[in-house]
Amino acid sequence: MRGVSGRGPQTPVHADGSVFAVVLAVVAAFGYGLSDLAGGRAAERLDARVVAGVSQAIACGIALLLLALPLAPREPAVADVLLAIGAGLGSAVGNVCIYAGIARHGATAVAPTSGLVAIVLPVTVGLAAGESLTAPQALGLALAMPAVWIVSGNGIRRPRDPRALLAGAAAGAGFGTQFACLGLTGVDAGLVPLAVSQSVSVLVLVLLALGAGRPSSRPETGPIAVAILAGLLAGAATASFQIAARTGELAVAAVITSLYPAVTVVAAAAVAHRWWSRREGVGLAMSTVALVLIGL
Repeated sequence: MRGVSGRGPQTPVHADGSVFAVVLAVVAAFGYGLSDLAGGRAAERLDARVVAGVSQAIACGIALLLLALPLAPREPAVADVLLAIGAGLGSAVGNVCIYAGIARHGATAVAPTSGLVAIVLPVTVGLAAGESLTAPQALGLALAMPAVWIVSGNGIRRPRDPRALLAGAAAGAGFGTQFACLGLTGVDAGLVPLAVSQSVSVLVLVLLALGAGRPSSRPETGPIAVAILAGLLAGAATASFQIAARTGELAVAAVITSLYPAVTVVAAAAVAHRWWSRREGVGLAMSTVALVLIGL
């Protein structure tokens, strides 16, 4: 068992496992980034709580499907279940805030703050648990934080709406909690924490959606379909992150995954049929260099 789980000695992370973890974390970043864009678009026409509920229900289905496959052990301890519950609560908060924030203020107003805040907690937890980083990895982690801000912040040259910063910070805190809690679960728990966390998230979001009241008209199928797409992407991303955090280092997996705002903003630019700005290009280049350094 990895020492980060708190229930066994620290075991070395082999090079092959580290590379595999980096690849999975990149997959998670792309999944979360595209999911946030899709969810934000759906939330422009539906209540963000409804969008988050639909997307997380789909993500939960993916987790339960993976759990049904004989891919990993299923012997969670009580601590694993409690951590999974914490991850589910964080996921619920993060998804509602990011979808609502992007719908109201745009990706460039919310994504950079969420990405930066999401880095802090899991990195702190991982390092406190005894994870060690090489010099290139430490440099890559340090480079990743400004890269997220630079690539995501291009569209904001006027004073920011404090509510956009608040939405981004709340989303980042939720996602950071999710990353840290899932990363701390033991290897013997397999994918049980993933399924539990997604189930808890769905339960919380259903309660929040009920609080939104009944819609005045029947929901359009378009936004619902986009919310389902967001759930498919988020479900795949969360599974990829948990495996990455187990295969490699939690701090490394969390930082790479937290580059998701860059994906959100670049994808939003592509949807809007506009070229990347010079600042976005610099941020993307920094993100690429950070990934290479972290993967060394």
